[in-house]
Amino acid sequence: MSKGSMFVSVVCTLLLLSVTVGCASNPVEQYTDAAVPSGEKAVKPKQSSANTQQTRQSKEERVLSFYKDSSLSDEEKVHHITDDLAGIQWGKLNKNSEHQSLEIIEYLYKQRAFIPSESFPNVIRASDGLDGALSESYAAIMGELFTRDKTAMTRALANTDKSYRVHGIGSIAYGLSYQEPKVVKKEIRQWQAGQKLTAAEKQVIRTLLVKLDDPY
Repeated sequence: MSKGSMFVSVVCTLLLLSVTVGCASNPVEQYTDAAVPSGEKAVKPKQSSANTQQTRQSKEERVLSFYKDSSLSDEEKVHHITDDLAGIQWGKLNKNSEHQSLEIIEYLYKQRAFIPSESFPNVIRASDGLDGALSESYAAIMGELFTRDKTAMTRALANTDKSYRVHGIGSIAYGLSYQEPKVVKKEIRQWQAGQKLTAAEKQVIRTLLVKLDDPY
């Protein structure tokens, strides 16, 4: 073989190797680029896990969390808290919060203007299992809400379970007991005269009027 032929052969071999290496490197680069989105997706399971953990919180934990959340306005806090009041166990909340149940109930009383009438059923279903100062403070809330919107509260009481209805009416009577009973009963009867109440709602008012004679 001549020197010229050998030179051409070497050059061709080098070119062939260069092309082979170049083709082999491209898939690696493509694979690396494709790996970026999958890396981004890997974050999602953590977010999903955090959301799952939040939904597993109990009512008591959520109420306490909203109460302590300084980023919320009073109106937002009240709305969030009342959304979770139905069936809440105040004793459990008191234990978890280092005895902040009374503080939270007193906060709701001070901010009662922000409690929407749509939340009255939830408020009623949180009046069971209270005693002492907790019961008195909660009764004050119930009395004020009834005074503010008798129609909404009466309807909510008529449509709730009997046990909660009994506790709710008792709380309202106790909350109104600091006023002159005759005056309170007169106001209720005057309001009732202008309403078209269902049989269940009329029964609520009858029970309340009787309870006002002996709210304790």
